[in-house]
Amino acid sequence: MQAAPARYVSSSELYSADEVELLLEEIRELEPTSCRGEEVQDFEIAGSGCAGAGAGGRSPAGTELTERSWDSHAHYSRLPPPRPRPLAPVYCRLRHLRSPEGAITLLVVLCSAGACGCLWAGVGLRAALLPLAARVRLLHLAALTSLMLHALLLAVHVTRLADLLPVDWNKMGGCAGAWSALTLASGGLLTLHAVLFTPGYRLAPHQLTQLLLAAAGVGVGGACAGAWLAVRAVRAARALCTAAGAGSAGGAGSARSSRRSSAAYRAVPQPPAEHDHPL
Repeated sequence: MQAAPARYVSSSELYSADEVELLLEEIRELEPTSCRGEEVQDFEIAGSGCAGAGAGGRSPAGTELTERSWDSHAHYSRLPPPRPRPLAPVYCRLRHLRSPEGAITLLVVLCSAGACGCLWAGVGLRAALLPLAARVRLLHLAALTSLMLHALLLAVHVTRLADLLPVDWNKMGGCAGAWSALTLASGGLLTLHAVLFTPGYRLAPHQLTQLLLAAAGVGVGGACAGAWLAVRAVRAARALCTAAGAGSAGGAGSARSSRRSSAAYRAVPQPPAEHDHPL
């Protein structure tokens, strides 16, 4: 014996036409104003040719703005969103220049700039015409690279961008100091030897030899300052490793050493002091 097929009952069989109309009227009254069917627009893509062109204005995409286009709706004609704010302010921490690291870095910058100025004033673009020109070029290269490296490090620390960038600034400062110490000392001593003991410079103008000697002396002074920065970075790294090893032996000290070792990788800068002013 087979079961009778299911039969769906329509609303017209349950309600009369007057009752259905009354229900529809109540539904229309309960609907919000923004969702009523008579106020919903039939949108079309502007410029498609389906709607009348030239009904008004220009759309943000450059096409004609029509009354039935998508960009004519009130939702798309709102004010533009506000401009995004910067992630972090840039501070001017000039007191970093009074610290030992900042003062020595500034000294390297000044020595490198002085060596570059003396070489450019004495030689200019005629370095290839000098006796033992490779030594003068080495000093010029060392002074120029040291100037750029240490000026960048100084700017990063003064503006407190070092707290945002995930870089081990102690290691980078040590590498920059070692590079400046090696190159400036080599270029300065070789240039000094060439000017004092090469017969070709005995007939050179007195002003040229004085400028080369000044550049060599200033370069050697910058090399000493760079060596101090390198030694300081090595000592700081060794002290950090010692503290980390001692902290890992004791359980509570391990957390402190890990926080201390990750201080160079802070994603959010510390609250500014009262002397730090945002630019």
